[in-house]
Amino acid sequence: MKKTFLFLGIVTLSLTACKTNFSGIEESNRTDSLAIQLSEDNAKNSLDYVGTYKGSFPCADCEAILTTIIINKNSYSKEIIYKGKSSKVLKETGKYSWNAVGNTITLLGSEVPNQYFVGENVLFQFDTEGKRIQGNLASKYQLSKIQTSDEIVLDQKEETKNDEVAKVDLKDSKWRLVKLNGKTIKKNKDNKREYGISFSDTGRFSVFVGCNNMMGSYNLKEEVSRIEFSKVASTMMACENMELEKEFAQVLETVDNYNFDGKTLKLNKARMAPLAEFEIIK
Repeated sequence: MKKTFLFLGIVTLSLTACKTNFSGIEESNRTDSLAIQLSEDNAKNSLDYVGTYKGSFPCADCEAILTTIIINKNSYSKEIIYKGKSSKVLKETGKYSWNAVGNTITLLGSEVPNQYFVGENVLFQFDTEGKRIQGNLASKYQLSKIQTSDEIVLDQKEETKNDEVAKVDLKDSKWRLVKLNGKTIKKNKDNKREYGISFSDTGRFSVFVGCNNMMGSYNLKEEVSRIEFSKVASTMMACENMELEKEFAQVLETVDNYNFDGKTLKLNKARMAPLAEFEIIK
């Protein structure tokens, strides 16, 4: 009788062990399958990213940067035109690499910004630091994939401007602020003073955007259109809304180059979209 009970106990334990082992294998298989599924759920493996992408980016010293990028399986080609500045088509070719998660490509050997987030039928350009562009200008930094039936033609025509450019010395001029970080600036109806910036030929600047008088020094390198502002000093008046003032002060400490044609002035960071835009005050 004891042998019978012992035999039944061994059989029961064996069945339990087999069940547990089978369950563990099944769970392991499910986990492995999920991991494989997740690893494949990215642009590199899931999207039809090969093709031609076209669009235009904001430009610091021209009307727009017309851009076409052709992505092949292992290489890319890129063409850009600085519209309103030159009709020359700048071309480059090379290899590209994917990031670890398979959603961003880097055009190897290309001048920054050279990273693009790959979406469905779209490329989103990153900024010079390799970060996704946010805010009001985000939608302006994308290239759309075009169908093979669409005509791939870059606009190589330069518009001829007949208006004579006024001869203005930037070192002795006054400018009305019209845009800040892509947002149109409207004059405060309760204040007769213009929102803007003035430059003196002694290397000083002064700013007014609604509340305090701000000032500081600036340094120009006209041969390369570079500009550098000192940290902004300000009077200490308290006003209801000082956000514009703070934003403008931050922009002045960020910009490193400029573009002006005697009638308009743009302050820029690298070759990205203008951070501040002005028109001449006569």
